[in-house]
Amino acid sequence: MRYIKYALILVTTALLSFKLFAQQEMMDHSHMPIAVPNDAPTPALSLALIKDSMSGYNLILDTQRYDLSVPPAGKMNMQQMMTATINPNNGFLQGHAHLYINGVKIQRIYGHALHLPSSLFKRGINTVSVTLNNHGHMYWTAQGKKIVATLYINDESEKLITYRFESFPSKVEDED
Repeated sequence: MRYIKYALILVTTALLSFKLFAQQEMMDHSHMPIAVPNDAPTPALSLALIKDSMSGYNLILDTQRYDLSVPPAGKMNMQQMMTATINPNNGFLQGHAHLYINGVKIQRIYGHALHLPSSLFKRGINTVSVTLNNHGHMYWTAQGKKIVATLYINDESEKLITYRFESFPSKVEDED
């Protein structure tokens, strides 16, 4: 009888865990793509990274045809989060960006410049990637490609930025 109680507790715990995991997966839309609407211009994104005079680095986002902004005040319902928000004054998409260092999501970005502490980096080669996202955290795509910019940096090299990839570049020149 005692083993039956333990088995019942284990099965119940497993089922509840699975249900909670499944609900979380259904609600997590942050890794889903959202296509730039046909009536909106395609955003462009380029990055510049410069060594900070005190410590770490300063990351500069150069966006074109995109409004980096905080989500609208108040709660957005799921349908609003899953769609495009367009600035009525200029027709540009609105949203924020996500910062990844070495493939790990670090934070959201709502402006064009931010400081990156040196503690986020390992010695040698690192990657700094930024994606453009809607207010529901879905990443923007255009022409079937994610709108992303990535810098490959090496703090042990004479030239800090060793390679850059931009799916829709805005033509920022190297700052290093």
